[in-house]
Amino acid sequence: MKLGKSSLNDIAKIRPDSVKRRRISSYDASGGNHDWIDIEPGEKVVIAEVNDPGCITHIWCTILCKSRYYLRNIILRMYWDNEQEDSPSVEAPIGDFFGLGHAKHKNYVSLPLQMSPQWGKGFNCWWPMPFSKGFKITVENDNSKTMRFFF
Repeated sequence: MKLGKSSLNDIAKIRPDSVKRRRISSYDASGGNHDWIDIEPGEKVVIAEVNDPGCITHIWCTILCKSRYYLRNIILRMYWDNEQEDSPSVEAPIGDFFGLGHAKHKNYVSLPLQMSPQWGKGFNCWWPMPFSKGFKITVENDNSKTMRFFF
């Protein structure tokens, strides 16, 4: 599988001289080992927000939650270019977004999406997602149990 020189890589073009690389993650800024966020039942959390033009090129996350159908009950929302809170461009159960809509883990690999290793518990997305003014990504826990979210 190749992404670097494929047509998928050419969906969104940004001039190389204007690119500034960025990474947003749940790392422990204190230098400790608390590299996740806990999201309580019913809670919605902003996991990423940028107010400059750019393109998301990779999303990775993994989740620890003891609810049986948590992949259907964690809602991922993405907002581009100052969209209103009530009208996200993306609103999907997190399992559906990453390619498996039946609330189960399964190892698979495709060009834009992947779930692996260890029974498909690491989620990857390589769809280029360009934006001209900024973006915001939220995660909402609609489960009855607290979830631990690594990204």
